[in-house]
Parts: sequence; C-alpha cells; structure tokens
Amino acid sequence: MEETKDQVARKRMNDRAYRERCKKNKMETQRNLELLSKENDRLRGENASFKTEAVRTGKTLQSQEQEMRQLRKTIVLLKQRHDKQNTLVGVLSERLARANNADLQRENSQLKSNIVLLRSQVNDRNNLDKLQLQEKNAQLEHEKSLLEVIVQALCEKISDEKGHEGDHAG
Repeated sequence: MEETKDQVARKRMNDRAYRERCKKNKMETQRNLELLSKENDRLRGENASFKTEAVRTGKTLQSQEQEMRQLRKTIVLLKQRHDKQNTLVGVLSERLARANNADLQRENSQLKSNIVLLRSQVNDRNNLDKLQLQEKNAQLEHEKSLLEVIVQALCEKISDEKGHEGDHAG
C-alpha cells in the first residue's frame, strides 16, 4: 500500500508540476500575445503614416511635373521670341549697314561736287551760301535716312510685340 501512496503522491506532484508548466506556458503565451498586439498596432500606425506620406509625395510629384511642363512651354516661347529678335536684329543691322553705305556714297559724291563747286566759284559770296545750304541739305538727308531706319525698326518691333500679345491671348 505504501507503494500506492507513493505512486499517488508522485502522480499528484507530476500533476501539480504539469499544471504549473501549463500555467507558465499560458502566461508566457499571453505575454507574447500582448507584445505582438502592441507591435502590430505600432506597425499599423507606421503603415498609415507611410500611406499618408505616399499620397503627399504623389501630390508633390504631380505638382512638380506640372511646373516642369509649364517651364518647358515658357522655355519654348522664350526661345521663339529670342530667335525672332535675333532675326530682327540681323535684318535691321543689314539695313542700317546698307543705309550707312548709301549715306557714305552720297556724302562722297556731295563732297566731290562741293570740291568742284569750290574750285570754280572760290570768290563768289552767293556760291558760299549755296555751298552751305548744300552741306546742310546733305546732313539732313543723312539724318533722314537714319531716322527712317529707326522708324522702320520700331514699327517692326511694335508689330512683333502685338503678335506676341495675340499669341498669349489665344
């Protein structure tokens, strides 16, 4: 009978140890569950934060792409305006050079005729007045041709600017 009492006592101890192990395992599992729940909540919050940041980044990227498109359009318009102005400067420079060349030729022929006139009419006072009038006339002709070139250039610039205003309005 003693054996049975020992067996019963051993069985009780084993049962008690088993229950303790089960209780310990249950508490550890509960603690792990709480830790994992907290970690899961933290990860959900982090994920929501990443999603919000992704939306904000997407909007920023979209805004920057739109700004880039607008800047490209502006660059194209500025390049076109620059090309037109270069063309206008080239044309006006060419016209001015031709006008200056024509003025120089006119001035040379005027000087030659003045020399001829001076040689033939050295002492005549009336001829001196005539010569002065001819010189003044040549000077005024030169100024007139320069002013014509400037007026033409300004007219073309105004016309070009009106064309740009029409482009921007349309």
